[in-house]
Amino acid sequence: MESLNALFSLGFATALTPANLLWALLGCTLGTAIGVLPGVGPAVTVALLLPVTQSVDPTGALIMLAGVYYGAMFGGSTTSILLNTPGEAGSIVSALEGNKMAKAGRAGPALSTAAIGSFVAGSIATVLLTLLAPVIAGFALQLGPVETFALMMLTFAAVSAVLGNSPLKGFIALLLGLSMGLIGIESQSGQSRFTFGLMPLIDGIDIVVVAMGLFAIGETLYTATYE
Repeated sequence: MESLNALFSLGFATALTPANLLWALLGCTLGTAIGVLPGVGPAVTVALLLPVTQSVDPTGALIMLAGVYYGAMFGGSTTSILLNTPGEAGSIVSALEGNKMAKAGRAGPALSTAAIGSFVAGSIATVLLTLLAPVIAGFALQLGPVETFALMMLTFAAVSAVLGNSPLKGFIALLLGLSMGLIGIESQSGQSRFTFGLMPLIDGIDIVVVAMGLFAIGETLYTATYE
């Protein structure tokens, strides 16, 4: 109850002032405009627009940067739907059905659904995170190796829901993804895996690079061949 009172009396009371709403609108607009660019994720967008907040008060700057982050998260869905090219990792799912709707002449409804869903889900998730973060953090600390392994198995089982009509291709893609995910420094021991002595592979392979390579290049070649 204390967290709820603080959220309404301090959080919303400060954020819903006209000036801060204007900063949020500006941040969302800039974030969406830059987030549309393929390969530019939310973190990069925030880094690019960080100098813009120099002359803004701390509260307004944080609200603007939050708007930039959420705008960039949504901006990636535009290229996912229209070009089948995810702008960042969170937009990969939008390309599965959104691009099909765009090819069927329903790009407008697809973009509207993505915008409304992003706003509603983002708002609900932010409020729930504010209220439940301490509880979830305490629960996460109690998870051991057995629970972590069970969550991994649940993740692999959930992948089967999006394998499509060819489970074999889906499992091959899953194994390729796991293989690329193993590249880099292992978090527990600090040992490098499958880097072959190459320094650029120490940090692993970014999911955005993989998504751009799989979706953007494939879509470009398909379009060139079709035309």
